[in-house]
Amino acid sequence: MLIVTQLLSGYSFTMKVDNTNPMLGEKVHLVTHFRYENLEEYDTEEPAYENFKISLVDENETQETNNTWLVTQHYTLIPKRAGTFTLHPLKAHIEFIPLAYQNKYNKNHYLQKQDIFTQLLTLQVSPLPQGIQVIGDYTLEASIDKNQSTQGSPVQFTVSLTGEGNIENLNFLTLHIPHTTIYESSITPHKKTFSILANQNYTIPPIVLKYFNQKSKTVMLTSTASYAISIHGGTSYAYVLWVMLFLLLASAWYGLFVLHTLRYIDKKHMFLKALKACKNKEDLLKKVAPYIGKNRGLTRLIYRLEGCEVGEFRRVRKEIIYHFKNV
Repeated sequence: MLIVTQLLSGYSFTMKVDNTNPMLGEKVHLVTHFRYENLEEYDTEEPAYENFKISLVDENETQETNNTWLVTQHYTLIPKRAGTFTLHPLKAHIEFIPLAYQNKYNKNHYLQKQDIFTQLLTLQVSPLPQGIQVIGDYTLEASIDKNQSTQGSPVQFTVSLTGEGNIENLNFLTLHIPHTTIYESSITPHKKTFSILANQNYTIPPIVLKYFNQKSKTVMLTSTASYAISIHGGTSYAYVLWVMLFLLLASAWYGLFVLHTLRYIDKKHMFLKALKACKNKEDLLKKVAPYIGKNRGLTRLIYRLEGCEVGEFRRVRKEIIYHFKNV
């Protein structure tokens, strides 16, 4: 049932964007605000729109003023298609006991459950100029470790991209130079290194990026310089082997780091979901008891959970979940 938020005093759920007329690929900042008083339980819907790539900017921000709580969440939307799109309202499910019944021994009999909704938003997404897929404001920079080398000794060519827009990484960037062998490695999402081996002189060509600048509303170019490399006789196979070993180890370490991070995020999400599913303090104590003594604030909450009454369980559970979200 759709509840008009203005008529439900003390509770509201809103969303807004910083740009209702973006271009294709241009980042849009979406923010939601959930305001509540005297709440037993709540669950807010996260945005999911098929014509937009959506990413969470950071964990939610919770502020309390005069017994009123405000939960703010930030997202980034990137349009995947041009056209007119409607962002459907988001829902917040709330459960609360009116203040008039807060002190009654059977106050849980007066628990009310309601759904409140944000307003809908309409975005008009404009297409990019023909042949352009990148939007933003960028600068390409490059460097080499030497302009003279020997046969079997690699030249390190490093490319970095600075700026802001819809480019997430340099995976699209490749390098083709006749009569050379090239190995590439990503140092960061916006920095890439090429190890170039050759038996004769060669030239590293300029790398050119064409993009649409939304501030000037024009198509712009950024490029690197070209580099002439001189190759002399001599072979250093040991050095090449050391470089290759280093690149392999660096790639393996980076892969393990990313895998560990993803596993941690997934485990945290499943743990929070399990806490929300606990319907009584006994089940919840089994989940959180191993954390006694690891954090002073959390330990106090767990001891408080052991002695809480049935009517206080949901509030204590909410505080424990809030604590785990922010550690």
